[in-house]
Amino acid sequence: MTRRRDRGQRTEAGVWQAPFRQPAYAYRPMEVISAGEVAAIHATALTILAEIGIKVLSAEARRLYASAGAENEAGTDRVRFPTGMAMELVAKAPAEFLLHARDPAKTVRIGGRHLIFSSVGGPAYVCDIEKGRRQGTFAEQCDFLKLVQSLNILHQEGGGPFEALDLDPRTRHLDLYGAQATLLDKNWQPQGLGRNLAVDALDVAALSLGLEREALVGHCVFTTIINTNSPLQLDVPMAEGLIAMAEHGQCNVITPFTLAGAMSPVTIAGALAQQHAEAI
Repeated sequence: MTRRRDRGQRTEAGVWQAPFRQPAYAYRPMEVISAGEVAAIHATALTILAEIGIKVLSAEARRLYASAGAENEAGTDRVRFPTGMAMELVAKAPAEFLLHARDPAKTVRIGGRHLIFSSVGGPAYVCDIEKGRRQGTFAEQCDFLKLVQSLNILHQEGGGPFEALDLDPRTRHLDLYGAQATLLDKNWQPQGLGRNLAVDALDVAALSLGLEREALVGHCVFTTIINTNSPLQLDVPMAEGLIAMAEHGQCNVITPFTLAGAMSPVTIAGALAQQHAEAI
């Protein structure tokens, strides 16, 4: 134990921690349901995409889907994906890729048996032992980022802490990006809510790496959270963020928000089929 501790380090508070490293899964994931049941859920999701489709509120997104072979029902925002089309496009994504950090030693690999631990993104409040729960400020936002930076167990900052309500809402995302890019040498997540916020994040990340924005294509620095609006809808801000990140070769993490019985079927199989369709 003594020898292992010698290879670690201490935080400014004097707490020992292991060196920064990326772990990997030692065992296969548990198979909760059978391969046949997985195949049935997948087939149902593809049927949903082909027969029901997705309501896409962004005209630009509808145009891009149609140019790739999807069917946009005339005069509506309904987009359907012919059998086979969706999986042909999904197959173009790499099975593994590098997620670059400002400090190259903290670049991580995504996919396969590799995993990362990320901090929380978007909590509603600040809370500590001394002051209890309260709305956040920019100074506290920076303190949170410094904490993320100091903990070796965290490989990535998870998309911005609480909102800094003492800043102008029109520009506070720029203050957040500036803090993320300077207080962290780890990977950080941007906000994908609309094209402007996404492009601003790309510009800040490029500046922090000494690159032009166009050079980020082929140099992935972001995993951007893109929420679908369940059931079966993609809204304008999320579509804009998704398109901007895709144009620059960045990773989009599609996160359907399905509450069984409210925004999806009440059965687990039905909810999973809808969720899977939205993610595809």
